Amino acid sequence: MNTESVLEKKVKRIESLLDISKIIDREANSAKDIRKYFRVNHLAYKMFHSDMGFMHFRVTKGDKISSEDILYQPNVISSYIGKGATVVELGPGQGSNSFYLAKKHPDASFIGVDLNPPKLKKSDPKNVKFYKHDYSDLSFIESNSVDVVFGIETIVYCSDKTKVFREVARILKENGIFTVHDYALVHPLESYAPYEQTAMKLISKCGASALIESAEAWSSYLKEAGLTEVKTTDLHKETLPDLKQLEHKADHIMKKDLRVKLTFALLPYHFVNNILIGWLGYDACKEGLGYYNEWIYTKAKKEV
Repeated sequence: MNTESVLEKKVKRIESLLDISKIIDREANSAKDIRKYFRVNHLAYKMFHSDMGFMHFRVTKGDKISSEDILYQPNVISSYIGKGATVVELGPGQGSNSFYLAKKHPDASFIGVDLNPPKLKKSDPKNVKFYKHDYSDLSFIESNSVDVVFGIETIVYCSDKTKVFREVARILKENGIFTVHDYALVHPLESYAPYEQTAMKLISKCGASALIESAEAWSSYLKEAGLTEVKTTDLHKETLPDLKQLEHKADHIMKKDLRVKLTFALLPYHFVNNILIGWLGYDACKEGLGYYNEWIYTKAKKEV
């Protein structure tokens, strides 16, 4: 006898309450949509996720979730930053990662490239600059001039990852490091059951990202761009405590029919769709659909 998984039950509930075709069939990954998504959710991230402005998931290594878990990703990047290094962040969002690292490495220079870069304040570190630009075109950065490039939960927005990775390979110095923390599927999307595909399409479209691709596809794009793997680590189990917290918050809306209908009818599209991400993300990861990968790659020195 077939037993429905929790994820399947949730997808069916969403389908019974909302017209999900409007979400799945909608073009949601244009530069305009990405800008609007982050503009609408700027305050929500601060209120419900991190008052320090971090916009990525916590990686919990211990038994209990901690406020320090939000620093896991920037601390990994910090370990590759040498004295006087030039560092580029792809998609800095509110700038929290670059600001944090700039304070830890005051002799390094940090460049953030974003569609909606934050405005620098007098109190911000002086070794950070932000550029309003699509980071798939880094032509304003000199070739072979950067020591470290990193992107935390931002490359998932790109539908042409190879183009981004080629630009990264171009600007990196020989033996420079590229770190990525992001989401990937265990298998190609089309190999999953229909309800699993629906769940992943909702998670992708609701967050204005491109359709999430397999880890194998990501690795092929990185290698095609001329980058060499140092190590790849799956951290999805370590993100489950944070995902569980988001699911719990979404439960308050999603378990009441009238509350769902009113919330989705009255509040901005780009805001309410985060509720669906929060409600589906934990079970999608727990049921083994996706990875949260830490990719460390280098621009290897060419053999003479």
